[in-house]
Amino acid sequence: MTHEPTEAGESEILAVSLRTYLSETGFSLTGLTGKEATQSITRAVVQWVGASGWRCRAEAQMRYIDPPRLTNGGCIAYWSPSWSAYLDLRVIRKDGPPVAVEIDRADESTAVDKLRDEALRGRPALWIRWHGALRAELPAGVARLHLPTRSSRAPLRYSLAPVTGTEAITLGPAVTPPEARADALRRDQQRIADEERAAARPREPGPTRCHW
Repeated sequence: MTHEPTEAGESEILAVSLRTYLSETGFSLTGLTGKEATQSITRAVVQWVGASGWRCRAEAQMRYIDPPRLTNGGCIAYWSPSWSAYLDLRVIRKDGPPVAVEIDRADESTAVDKLRDEALRGRPALWIRWHGALRAELPAGVARLHLPTRSSRAPLRYSLAPVTGTEAITLGPAVTPPEARADALRRDQQRIADEERAAARPREPGPTRCHW
């Protein structure tokens, strides 16, 4: 008997596919700034998407499942997380749900939260992490491909040896069906309804700032 892969399983399949593509194409980078390295990796991922017969959108807008809260930061009141969020790439496929992709060189980012919520919506989630140690725990449904770059000092530049196909892939647990999925979708729909009601009301004052 065959079974459809779970979201965590499909995320892993995609991570393995990308790693294989990078290995077969001999992807590497040498002496690039952090911004240049991110751009180079992003181009390689977009090429993998095209070679797979898919298409993608850069800086694709998404929403967190839970709404942001107004947080008091002393002189500044701010929304946390922000109202608007964007995925580095959203992969559009004819044969499956869209894939959320984030590309980062640090664990301290919003990538984990964005990928967590996309996975809870039933969408595969892929995190390409390059450089540095891996510390953040992975949410359910998320797969992480690590590209171990090295760096030089003054000026800071990054290099990556050709991908060999052995780079580490780490998985979060499977999304627990059906309770976690049902609860996430319920909260997601509730937020959408709340935003629609808020949009119909007069605009309220935004966050306050101190002026010295």
